[in-house]
Amino acid sequence: MLVAAWTIFVMLAAPASADDKAITAKLQRLIDTYLHDRQTIEGISGVTLLIDRGSGRPDIVVYAGNDGRTPPRPLGPRSLYQIGSNTKHFTAALILKLEADGVLDIHQTIGKWLPQYAAWKDVTIESLLHMTAPIPTYSETEEIGRIIAADPAHEFSLADLVAAVDPANGKNYPTPSGWFYSNTNNILAAMIIEAATHKTYRDALETMLLRPLHLRDTFYANGPYSDAVLARVPRGLYENHACLDYQPKPCDKPTLGPLIGKDVSRQNMSWAGPAGAIIASTSDLRHWIRDLFGLRVLPKKQLTEMTTLVSRRSGKPIADVTAEDPAGFGLDLGRLYDKPTGESFWFYEGETLGFRAFFIYWPRYDLVITAVANSQPPEGEDKFGEVVISGAFKILQAAGTIDPKGGH
Repeated sequence: MLVAAWTIFVMLAAPASADDKAITAKLQRLIDTYLHDRQTIEGISGVTLLIDRGSGRPDIVVYAGNDGRTPPRPLGPRSLYQIGSNTKHFTAALILKLEADGVLDIHQTIGKWLPQYAAWKDVTIESLLHMTAPIPTYSETEEIGRIIAADPAHEFSLADLVAAVDPANGKNYPTPSGWFYSNTNNILAAMIIEAATHKTYRDALETMLLRPLHLRDTFYANGPYSDAVLARVPRGLYENHACLDYQPKPCDKPTLGPLIGKDVSRQNMSWAGPAGAIIASTSDLRHWIRDLFGLRVLPKKQLTEMTTLVSRRSGKPIADVTAEDPAGFGLDLGRLYDKPTGESFWFYEGETLGFRAFFIYWPRYDLVITAVANSQPPEGEDKFGEVVISGAFKILQAAGTIDPKGGH
């Protein structure tokens, strides 16, 4: 239900001059065509695409469709979206800020900070954020899924979410090995943040990151979001007929089936919590990525830790992604290698029940793209990154508006 996995393919073309108006027109046609072709298949009503080419150049922002409400309103700069698992790199940054301040160390264990979880007492904070911890993901359990499907207003505590997979409660889910994407990891990381700061996760997020960075269009709620925030959020449609991972197989009746075809943008996001509940604008998400990689969030030592990779194939440390091992994961940051071009980039796709939100950062081109579509589509039908992000990169590259700058 909260995922981060996608692949895009980019083609390098010979640089050619073009003004921003021509580029903007091509990007607009790109997302207009995507919306036209994929609207029914993916359940989307609108798309937002933001291009930040760095070097003080103006953003290029294009919108297609509308907010999907009655009456429909166009998307625009004030629109907000659930950014899903992009929340995770905020959570990782909080941990690393606390490390930089000498409050904790990422090599410390759950046993030190959360002794109530004896089954995982030797699991390190670092392995939580690398997704190499042997901990099942609560979001794929029928227990949590049934509650979400029956009562979108239900409010979970962090402890409720962890309890759904805690062996001490008689839970007997398969123990992951290697690299395994578990939302439970980030809930535990947030509980460590609360134990270390004596603040709620929300207060720590706001005081340590959102306010100092002036991210005024980024919001986190422990429970329901305010009407003022929700008024700016488009409809988010759930269209995924897939069964949860921990449902008995074969499975012909998905636990979340009652939500199919429904707008889930107003549900209580406590089910996602510090693993995926942030609501933000595409502009703020871009600013966050710029600040993070620009050393305005963390000292160099902690950013180096955050960008140190393990292989998503094996869970073992790797120096960087390669043609042989193209998918890597830092501390809640994804990195991909594109085989056709030899290009590597940082990325995340955050997915909630009603939204998909992307960031992609090419240091080599000083380029950040953020983009959002307002649905969770049927299994295998998410073409957003493949078409929109890859397509946007090709347009920029062909126009000669981005140039290699040698970044990693």
